Amino acid sequence: MFRRLVDLDTPLWHLLGRVADIVLLNLLALVTSIPLVTAGAGLTALYDCARRIQSDTGGGTTAMYLTSFRSNLGRSTVLFAVMAPIGLTLAWTWVAAPIPGLLPAKIGLSLAYLLVFPYVWALQARFENTPARTLRNAVILAFAELPLSLAVLGVHVALAALVVVVALHLPQGLLLLLLLGYPLVVFAVTPLLERALAPLLARAGGTETSP
Repeated sequence: MFRRLVDLDTPLWHLLGRVADIVLLNLLALVTSIPLVTAGAGLTALYDCARRIQSDTGGGTTAMYLTSFRSNLGRSTVLFAVMAPIGLTLAWTWVAAPIPGLLPAKIGLSLAYLLVFPYVWALQARFENTPARTLRNAVILAFAELPLSLAVLGVHVALAALVVVVALHLPQGLLLLLLLGYPLVVFAVTPLLERALAPLLARAGGTETSP
């Protein structure tokens, strides 16, 4: 029994290692996103590291994150400069413009934004492209792979609901969820996003430059 507990190849140690990776990535993302304008690079690095860790193609978590952060800083900053104002504008319409006639448009635009959002950073993490082409591919892919996109959105909603439930009924468990942060969501949706990105990889001949 003791030998199984100290065996680093057991599922228990693998799970603990994965949890440690997620907590570390959360801390790294928070620190590197403090200027806010670098949040896009932080998101890209999260999606990049989640994929590499799950496929066992990366090295140390900190080095992997910082390398991805630096290499994607320029394009990711441009992408964030586009995505952040759109998101803030949509949020503002829900808070400050409660006009019944605008409800269908607000629902449709908000849903489209939420579907596209993860693809922006997953594509930037995976392919070498201009920000404009990355945004175009994110929109096309989000709707071309709609069942997977809805599944990705469902994971986001489910984990957000879990945070609310824990905060209301089990507040002592909230600390763990806060430590795991958004990287927990990224790890959960990465397999779905990889399935959605597979057609682009096939068209690019397996390279990391999308068409």
